Amino acid sequence: MYTNIFISLILMILMLGYAGTGVGKFLEEFIPVDKSVAVPLLFALTGLYVILGGFFSVVYSDLFQTILLGFASIYISIIAFIRIDTEKFRQMVGNDWFKIQPVWELSNPPVNYPDVFGILILLWLSKGIIGLFSTGGAAGGVEFQRYLAARNESEASKIGLAWGIVFSVRWALVMAFTIFGLSIFANQGTAVDSERVLPMVLNAVLPVGIKGIVLAGLVAAFMSTFDSTLNVAASFVVNDLVKPHWKKATTKNLMFVSYASTAIIVIAGIIISLRTEQIRDIWNPINFALVSALLAPGVLAPYWWRIGGWAYCLSGLLTLFAAFYVKLFTELREAQYFPILAGISIFSTVVFSYIFEPASEKTLTDYYSKIRPFGFWNPVKEILRKSGQPSERFKRDKYDVPVAIIGTLSFVFLYLFAMDLVLHNWNRIIWLTGLLVACGFYLYLFWWKKLD
Repeated sequence: MYTNIFISLILMILMLGYAGTGVGKFLEEFIPVDKSVAVPLLFALTGLYVILGGFFSVVYSDLFQTILLGFASIYISIIAFIRIDTEKFRQMVGNDWFKIQPVWELSNPPVNYPDVFGILILLWLSKGIIGLFSTGGAAGGVEFQRYLAARNESEASKIGLAWGIVFSVRWALVMAFTIFGLSIFANQGTAVDSERVLPMVLNAVLPVGIKGIVLAGLVAAFMSTFDSTLNVAASFVVNDLVKPHWKKATTKNLMFVSYASTAIIVIAGIIISLRTEQIRDIWNPINFALVSALLAPGVLAPYWWRIGGWAYCLSGLLTLFAAFYVKLFTELREAQYFPILAGISIFSTVVFSYIFEPASEKTLTDYYSKIRPFGFWNPVKEILRKSGQPSERFKRDKYDVPVAIIGTLSFVFLYLFAMDLVLHNWNRIIWLTGLLVACGFYLYLFWWKKLD
């Protein structure tokens, strides 16, 4: 457990540094204040209301910030929809740009990404698929906490639906910025920092007044991510590291620990953001170096009875040390070091699961009785059979896999629909609409009606 918490805290602090790096570049485009001043001020302001307002301030601020961000996203997407000249844009980017299927190689690959483009796609696809089967440890982060905070399974499912639908406006927003970026900067003949395209586009296409509202919405997006991450990180420290060992701690003591840990995490995030020049320098290691530390134990633990606490812990630590070594002492790129770290994680998890004893019989039987996971659980099922307890999987589970597949595909179709709508890609919009209706009908019959 402590390995999971430790790695999760590192990831959250790095995520704050990543967010600070991005918002620093963003603010420099609009206000005459250096990143070294703007980032600490914004971090301090957000951290202050998290400390003073607590969990409820995070919930309410997230709500209002999401509304503001939603307005900004929809407004920019509508502007792009109105202004785009589809014929000229298609002539500029070519017909292949509109195809869904990815390409293996780019005709003009960026200097900073020398690897074959198809390998990078496979890398991200593999990470995403693995994340679907993980238990929401370090990789789950803040988002996973939203589901844990739900009152029951039904509400947790509805949170997933709402989150996926609300997220669709961001895909339209990204497509809008892509269109404006290509249209405005493609023919300038000078190199443009890709990480500054967003604020440069805003400056170029939005009128005064609206620009301020949109700017507030995008800064709100940063603050929403920041306060949620900060709140979860501080709760990890208090509930998982301090409470179990400080048995006599009063509420006042725990509040002090919460304030202190929040302040320390904010300071660490500021330091990392000020020492990071490019977003990719921190984003890629987060996803492909540190997350790999809990890759195999996080994926295998729910499906294999042998993986106990020691196997989980030692595999995570070994892969974590390997990840630090790779980043600090080698020049390997993501496509090179991720397979290595993933291999170390899988191999060490399997080896340590045989070296050390699994969890106690009571823990395993209690877990299996409540969850009934699929996978390699025959020894535990046999124990339950001998004791006269039910050991078969829940009947409802046979519907879960197709519902998960159809639900995932429906979100993919929805996000493609949002982007194609901005592009006026009407042919694909027609069949995407049909697919969305079919998926929605299936989910209504086999998921929504069965939630209660």
